[in-house]
Amino acid sequence: MSTNFQVRLPDNIKDLPINEEYFFITENGQERRLKLHDYAEVYRIPGLYNYLALEKLAYRSPEVMTTLLTENVQESGESIQELKLLELGAGSGLFGQAVTKLGVTSIIGIDIVPEAAEACRRDYPGVYEEYFVEDMTELSQSTRKLLGEKKLNGFVCCSALSDGHIPVKAFITGMNLIKNQGWVLFNVAKSSYECKDDCPEFVKFYRQSVEKGYLNVQATQTYIHRCFFNGKSLEYVAILAKK
Repeated sequence: MSTNFQVRLPDNIKDLPINEEYFFITENGQERRLKLHDYAEVYRIPGLYNYLALEKLAYRSPEVMTTLLTENVQESGESIQELKLLELGAGSGLFGQAVTKLGVTSIIGIDIVPEAAEACRRDYPGVYEEYFVEDMTELSQSTRKLLGEKKLNGFVCCSALSDGHIPVKAFITGMNLIKNQGWVLFNVAKSSYECKDDCPEFVKFYRQSVEKGYLNVQATQTYIHRCFFNGKSLEYVAILAKK
């Protein structure tokens, strides 16, 4: 990949929390520090997010999750081409790009970060039928109406449910926009998934949803989501359910 920037990782990287990881970027001879989760800034620079995620951190979630979804859809006797997906936290489009390569023809993205939508249109034009820059907890009437008319049968949230990211209310809103027996696909850190005490809000919601029968789990997969900047592996669990 040809880039107009240079990236330098900090020396003696400590075990920083995932939302505190940072790096140095040099553009036009000027170096500055950015956090990986400074999404607006990172997405604004062409090629930077993909370089960090795919080349530096070996980010695998889009590939793992799209395979989990499409294989289970086929095994259930349903058609991949008939999937109509809504992706919450669509970011720069890595999941959308991966899933359309495996045959999905209808996916709508939504993200609260305007620069994410801009990066997606720049890097993966045409992948999403529509891409909305909105807060899922406060959807506009026009967007809610359009999504209702789409007869969505799949809801996806790829790598956006860690603390400080997408709130449970937004996930519930998205899930409620798809029909019953629709597919629900998401992932969480393995440490959160297996927690015993003081669990994240989303994990509590997920467990209650399964217990009450709102979600019927079809498959789970534990895998290496990506590496930290210090080279250690970060394990996640991908969960595929039916509403």
